[in-house]
Amino acid sequence: MSDKKYELLKAFPTNIQNDVMVVLGKINQTTELDFSHCFEVNYCGSVLNIPERIYYNEPSSSQLNSFTEQQQVIIACLFTRNHNGFIREVNLRKIIHRSNNYNWIIPYLLRLTGEYVIEILQVIKSNLDKVNKGIIKDFIVDNPRFYNTIESRVISYWDCYYRNKYPNKEDYVGFEIIQYFRSLLK
Repeated sequence: MSDKKYELLKAFPTNIQNDVMVVLGKINQTTELDFSHCFEVNYCGSVLNIPERIYYNEPSSSQLNSFTEQQQVIIACLFTRNHNGFIREVNLRKIIHRSNNYNWIIPYLLRLTGEYVIEILQVIKSNLDKVNKGIIKDFIVDNPRFYNTIESRVISYWDCYYRNKYPNKEDYVGFEIIQYFRSLLK
């Protein structure tokens, strides 16, 4: 495992690092790139450094079947940061309903909210009722700067890519998600 790959340990809480190590041992780079810079969030008193994009091959189905459930969630979280939007969406679907058991997925989920791929946003919106509201609220309260960046990105992507299709910004799915998050903070 390259030294750089070890840095992905910082993307998860320390109490699950043994499982993260297992996962990191099974994924391989797709190109000379491995992952891009990281964004920083506070999680339960610790700082997580989660990559903006990763450039790794997903494990095969047979490899995935050999992992524990928690290891599979770790893999899915990592691959929500993949450079390929289709892969991000597939892995989002694997984790979005698991926040009750694995509340460390929340920063991955919220980061996806600030992206331009409308299909990903639609998956988030249609599954918000499956995500623990209290965990979302606590995370947003603990990470106001991160959350403000997410809101700003939603506005920017609407303006750049979706303003013509959704002239009333409240009709854009990204704003619907943000309104939902704001309602949790009241």
